[in-house]
Amino acid sequence: MSRPNIFRMRFFSFAVPALMDGMIQIVQVPLPLLALRFGASPWFLGMLGWSAQSIRLPVCLISGTLSEMVGRMCVMIPALVMAVAACMGFAAAQNNTQVFLLNFLFVISLGAFYPAFQAFLGERSPKGELRKNLSAFNIGWTVGGTLCGLVAGYAFAVFRGLPFVIGGTLVILVFVLVVTWSKTQLPESGSSSGDNEAPPTEGPGALLGVARISHFLGFFAYGSVRLLFPKLARSLGISEGEIGLMIGILLAGQGVGILLSSLGPWWRGKLWPQLLAQGLTLVSALIVFGASSERLFALAFLLQGVGLGIAYSSALYYGLQTRANMGRNTGIHESLVAGGHIFGSLSAGAAAQFASLRAPYLVTAVVTLTLIILSISYWARYRSD
Repeated sequence: MSRPNIFRMRFFSFAVPALMDGMIQIVQVPLPLLALRFGASPWFLGMLGWSAQSIRLPVCLISGTLSEMVGRMCVMIPALVMAVAACMGFAAAQNNTQVFLLNFLFVISLGAFYPAFQAFLGERSPKGELRKNLSAFNIGWTVGGTLCGLVAGYAFAVFRGLPFVIGGTLVILVFVLVVTWSKTQLPESGSSSGDNEAPPTEGPGALLGVARISHFLGFFAYGSVRLLFPKLARSLGISEGEIGLMIGILLAGQGVGILLSSLGPWWRGKLWPQLLAQGLTLVSALIVFGASSERLFALAFLLQGVGLGIAYSSALYYGLQTRANMGRNTGIHESLVAGGHIFGSLSAGAAAQFASLRAPYLVTAVVTLTLIILSISYWARYRSD
């Protein structure tokens, strides 16, 4: 494969998720702040997360498989149209009923787009280029999400509709890139000269299951923080702009985790990187539970982000490693994102409503400990068999 074609492929692998996740963060970070302006309770904030994500989960499972039947573009294009409509709707929303309903449309669009796009990326990656393209994909969505997340709170403070208009514009750019990439020729089945990595003859075994546990846990904790931390932060006198900045720090930590995963094979084929990712989530939850300092919150979110980045990268890599059933595996991967958000926001909303605004982080710590034990037990049982 020629160098210009490799560069073009790497550009698309980076730019599409960078713009798409930039859109996601510039919409999702200020969304609970918008709901709070309309008088949302902690329970409503949690419901805003779990109710829509409960629809996203089956959409994720269907999307990847459906894209193999009707074509990737036939799934991705309608998803992008829905995302633009949701963004413009948020900009014009006047009450929490409208916010609640629009969030369904927004989350469904994400559930439809990502499994199809990840499979699209996988089939357009020649042998030997998959790992590098996934690295570009992971770095892209982290960079885009981090940059937009850092400024989302401040954009919302300037004008409440601004971040949502920016989000809609980013989706239009994604549309242009995806259509352009779809018109390029599919790669030959031969190996790329740029990398001697070949698809393994054996699957990842128990590590795929453990990585998916870590992946689910990462988004369980993230769903709790993204939706409920703004309520705790506002009670402590932290401004809307600073809240967005702290969520951005979590995304920056995620970028660090993904970058570390991209540096080499140090994490592949080993259990301890998954336990490290889970352990960082545990430490983060305990810090947020007991802290009142903005610096400690920032440290906690940075650690949480690093763990999430490692977990996400490994779960996606192991799912695509054998190149079999790409649509199904990316559907499962994205459904775990939805599942983590569902249970994270549901438990966090209930804990904050009926116990205290800090209770969600104690719940996260207990769930993390439970999943660490489950991961070790699953690994030990698999090895013994």
